[in-house]
Parts: sequence; structure tokens; C-alpha cells
Amino acid sequence: MLVADTSAWVEYLRRTESPAHHALRAAVARDEVVLPEPVKAELLVGARSSAEFRDLQRMLDGLPVALVHPRDDFDAAVDVYRRCRAVGITPRGLVDCLLAAMVLRSDHSLLHSDRDLTSIASVMGIPVAAGSLAG
Repeated sequence: MLVADTSAWVEYLRRTESPAHHALRAAVARDEVVLPEPVKAELLVGARSSAEFRDLQRMLDGLPVALVHPRDDFDAAVDVYRRCRAVGITPRGLVDCLLAAMVLRSDHSLLHSDRDLTSIASVMGIPVAAGSLAG
């Protein structure tokens, strides 16, 4: 199973033909994708119309959702942020740190197309799926 970050979903939804797009398309076809709650929220708030929102919600509702464990995941996200800062990397968003914490807890691999997640994954030893943005 893999967890796809919002950046990989954007590649998929825009049909960019990027490595992330192809990797996510294949994983969706094999039913090997887990959708974290924060990613679902980021995708839904990006809908540009009510019709797009409904279509996106229908598609995402068919995926297994990884729920945030508030006490554990937010504390772990702070740890991710602090460990990155300790080696000179400043993550630009707490959602990336939260996603990293959730992936670490789940033991899945991460598919992304995001420079920050490339750095975070490297620092935290997160397994990165083929098709992800390289460092």
C-alpha cells in the first residue's frame, strides 16, 4: 500500500504524464492507495466548482481513509519538524510533517511530487514510492 500526498494527486488529476501521475494511476487501478484525512481535505478545498467538488468527493470516497490519531500524530509531526530543523531543513508546512508522521506510523510508502517531502523523507527514513520526486 502507498500513501499519496496532495502533490501526487494533483499530478494524477491533471493527467500530467509525470512519473507521479503514472505511479498513482497504477496504484489506484490495483486498489493500493490509502488516503490520509489531511490530503482528502486539501484536495476537496481545491475544487473550483460545486460540480468538481462532488465528482472529486465521489472518487475519493471510494478509497480507504487513514484517520489522524490526534494525540500521537500531531506530537509526531512536531518531532518530524524539529528533527528536520536540527539538520538545517525547514519544512514549509505542518501538513507535510503530519503526513510524514502518519506514513511512519502506518509503515506504508509515500508517493509525492514535493521538494519538502523529498527532504523530510530523507531525514526521517520514510520509504518513498517509485514515481516520487527525487532529491
